[in-house]
Amino acid sequence: MNILDAVYHTVHDFKGGATALAIRLGIRSPAVLNSKVNPNTETHHITLLEAVKLMVITGDYRILQSLCAELGKVAIDLPDIPESQRDTTLMELMLNVDIKKGDCSGVFKQMMADGRITAGEARDMSTIVHQMIEQLVTLEKQINRCVDSNREVTHV
Repeated sequence: MNILDAVYHTVHDFKGGATALAIRLGIRSPAVLNSKVNPNTETHHITLLEAVKLMVITGDYRILQSLCAELGKVAIDLPDIPESQRDTTLMELMLNVDIKKGDCSGVFKQMMADGRITAGEARDMSTIVHQMIEQLVTLEKQINRCVDSNREVTHV
């Protein structure tokens, strides 16, 4: 099955079809979703993020399977090992902290290049440092949420 057919059938084979899926995908109208998944429509297309969300909602992986077939690859289910479950939000936050750290290093390098620090350079550095602090605080909050959600409730 080609990719366009896989997308079409994923939507139309789902109970309730485009009507049931449009709202859950954040698409205003079932007609727009129908247009996006119609293999004969050239003006509207489903995005990659919508395709992923569609597969998550429906549990139907024909889109992924057709992509793999097109590319000569295979997709396999990962084993369900509780210890390996990752909080992708937490990982994304950590990567954002690392990105800000890189930004901070780049601004610092530029600032120090001529051996003096101007008021503008100090402001730029301050902005980057504050953005990094915001990312760190967000990371800390998410880590604490993970701890709270794993806490066992004891009954007295």
